[in-house]
Amino acid sequence: MKPSTTVYDVFTPTTPAKASFIEREDINDKLVDALRTPGTQIVIYGYSGSGKSTLLRNKLRQLYEHEVTTRCTSASSFDQLMLSAFDDLDAYYISELQAKDTATISASAKTTLASIRSELSLTASSSSENSAKKTRILPPQLTAQNLAKLMGEANCCWVLEDFHKIEESERTKLSQTMKVFMDMADDYRTVKVIAVGAVDSARQVVQYDPEMRTRIAEIHVPLMEPYELQSIINLGTKILKIAFSPSLTNKISHYANGLPAICHTLCLNVCQQNDIYEEASAPITLTAEELEPALKKYLSNSSDTLKMAFEASLKQDRKSKYNHPKLIIHALAQLSQDGATKDEILRKINKIEPSYSSKSFAGGMERLCKALRTPLVRFDDNSGKYSFIDPLYRSFALALNSEEPKTSFEVNINNLLEVLTKSFNSTRKRHK
Repeated sequence: MKPSTTVYDVFTPTTPAKASFIEREDINDKLVDALRTPGTQIVIYGYSGSGKSTLLRNKLRQLYEHEVTTRCTSASSFDQLMLSAFDDLDAYYISELQAKDTATISASAKTTLASIRSELSLTASSSSENSAKKTRILPPQLTAQNLAKLMGEANCCWVLEDFHKIEESERTKLSQTMKVFMDMADDYRTVKVIAVGAVDSARQVVQYDPEMRTRIAEIHVPLMEPYELQSIINLGTKILKIAFSPSLTNKISHYANGLPAICHTLCLNVCQQNDIYEEASAPITLTAEELEPALKKYLSNSSDTLKMAFEASLKQDRKSKYNHPKLIIHALAQLSQDGATKDEILRKINKIEPSYSSKSFAGGMERLCKALRTPLVRFDDNSGKYSFIDPLYRSFALALNSEEPKTSFEVNINNLLEVLTKSFNSTRKRHK
């Protein structure tokens, strides 16, 4: 008997979507073409929560038997990433060797594996130790060429999640590895590196040589359109055999602001508060009234993160005539939720500070867009507009600011709910 599908299988805010995955044809086609083309290395980029990992996982399941995924952090070195990838591959080869049919593993691959295992065991005794911390040393035999060879034998690719987090000096090493993987495609047609980063350009993920430009597919995963978010909701509720009213669906797609991760979170919250944890045995229709408690829960879970993000961006490192981030945040919050151009933001700032210049704006905006921990603002190359990365950032800024910029962070959940409701209603009026 097939087990019931649960709400956690359908609405997955923190893991790649499977059951409620929707096709995004243009991006899907670009990614599939790059995956199928031997030698082509791939960089996937876009804002956090935009669906990069979901898209990649679903396409890899269709095209690859196996993949090795390495998750990067700010403390990761490229040597550590190589070791982690080998560990995952080694486990795969061990399971293959234990199986009945081991003919797919060549004698050359077995020799390479044995050599690297031997060197790892030897270097383990000479690993550097600092109190309780031990650092593994990359053995000379574990080269990019040998890693590509072992991955090629396993018919898998190497996925580097959040590669933008590692130090720039370490990122340059990936470019050299990508070239090796590209050259190995003559012998192993499926082998490739896929670097994934939550940024607004491929070059922020990987610093590669100009000669590699035509060998790397840069796949941008944009924010979702409202109709795409609504497709997620409609598909998910259909699987669970429930229904969201059109008003509830429209509001969730609006508040998600193009981010499927937020859409999944709000849908999950709505289901949980109505005790819907698996496929319904009888028809259930949920209306827009269910959204307020779902939003409250989301806001409550996010409030500390919001405050920390704003405090970090508004903090002045040194004395200056202007608090640039504070002025920009205040001005941007007063403009459209869809974003505003540099000139529009400057005009708003100049109503408060008439002498505020374009040069001052550039420095302040760079800080907001490129904050290492939590960027507040993004720039869209296509529209030429700046906007808040998360709709809640704009709501939080509005709740903080009335007629003049303030620095107080005493904002409660009801303030934010009121601001979100006003934002939704004003957007509806503009689009009518």
